[in-house]
Amino acid sequence: MLRKLRLVLWAITAVAALLFAVLVWPVLTAPQTPDAPVAAGPPVADADWTLADHTGRPFTAADLNSRPTLLVFGFTHCPDVCPTSLGYVASLLQALGSQAEEIRPAFLTVDPERDSMAVMAEYVALFDPRIVGLTGTPEEVAKAAKDLGVYARKVPQDGGYTVDHTATMLLLDGTGRLRSTLDIHEEPGVAADKVRLLLKDGAPPAAKS
Repeated sequence: MLRKLRLVLWAITAVAALLFAVLVWPVLTAPQTPDAPVAAGPPVADADWTLADHTGRPFTAADLNSRPTLLVFGFTHCPDVCPTSLGYVASLLQALGSQAEEIRPAFLTVDPERDSMAVMAEYVALFDPRIVGLTGTPEEVAKAAKDLGVYARKVPQDGGYTVDHTATMLLLDGTGRLRSTLDIHEEPGVAADKVRLLLKDGAPPAAKS
């Protein structure tokens, strides 16, 4: 199953890379227009949940305090939207160049019953080794998803099931606060602007007492 999935994903990635080189790269690497700082959202890092990354290391809400994070939601059995989203993220990381090292891309599964650490490790490696796969028990994932405001629901399909879920990506600053969102349907140049602006703007100022 995974071998067949790898072949399909490599085909998707090859097509995406070609389109990216022709259509997207010139937009992402064009001079950026200054913009106003993105307003800070609630501190999701204050939540209390624990997951594991694809290497087996614990990953908690507090870890979102360590560096800016791009959170992507999906599952490895997803036929189109999820691989497209991760391909989009991989292309974005390429376009950001050395700045990509300043942000942590993370893929949180909404299907923990099938997405073990081993499955997640193999899946994220197909797109970019910098992407961190996050999973856990169904209860742990449900708690994290709820705290992050993510929708996920199993839907019966052909004797099995698929998962409807939030496709919007969350862009968090280094204090675990929501600063913006990314969407594969928006212009890639807009996504690059948002990430660069976040890295330039840094953490929001502390609230006055």
